[in-house]
Amino acid sequence: MLCALAACGNPRTDGGGAGDGSANNDEGRPKENARPAITLRPSNKSGDRFRTTRTLRVEELTESERYLTESEEVTLTEVLRVDDGGRLMAVRRSWESSTTSLTNGYGSPEVARGELDGCTLELTQRANGVEARLISGDANIRGANFLVEGFDTGLLPLDPVREGDYWQLEGSRLSGLNRFIEAMQFKIDKNKLTCQLKDVTPETATMSLDWRISGELGGLAAVLEFSGELLFDRKPGMIREFSLKGGRQADGGPKQQIEIAIHRRAVKGWLDLDR
Repeated sequence: MLCALAACGNPRTDGGGAGDGSANNDEGRPKENARPAITLRPSNKSGDRFRTTRTLRVEELTESERYLTESEEVTLTEVLRVDDGGRLMAVRRSWESSTTSLTNGYGSPEVARGELDGCTLELTQRANGVEARLISGDANIRGANFLVEGFDTGLLPLDPVREGDYWQLEGSRLSGLNRFIEAMQFKIDKNKLTCQLKDVTPETATMSLDWRISGELGGLAAVLEFSGELLFDRKPGMIREFSLKGGRQADGGPKQQIEIAIHRRAVKGWLDLDR
């Protein structure tokens, strides 16, 4: 898997030119209606709580068979500690629900609960990774890789951006998102995700996502392509919605459609339920 870290420093504009993204005319004078640059970074504080629902749907079609995998994970996170910039450093996370259903053909699915279903973990960011401690429940977490922040947080730009700017991510910047693909036994060779800030309001910022992956699946060369959207809620400083849809190109292998979605919202307490 490609491990190079792509720079995400200077976002590019619609015209494709690199630079600081400033809106100047040909004479170097600022435009009257220059778009203001905004910062899209998480802004957490100790004591915050948020609930995250993450879903994954994978449908694979061959000439004679259909396989459908659907999983849903609902977690409640309490922020224990943040750094000076508001990034999460320690959280307590409860897996309220973790299920996976497998359907062969078009019959009834087989449903199984994930190992973390009903468990609570304390996660602490360390220099060499995340330290996990089981607080309640029964799960073997030895060797498991956890994220204190969601993988979607890594898609946000490091520098201020203006409406229309775009930036590209590769390699280790996408490690959390790559896990979904690698779990399907897809061996990633190259991948690149292009993000563009499409719309900004006082409340939200919307980004478009285009992701292309090349590699190997089942011993054959394969390409996956996805498109989607990310909605950043500017007031609480939180990614509220994330979606990606796509799959395998017609390269002679089985057709594969993949959907990944995340919904996140701040909650007032443990009993502030979604359903």
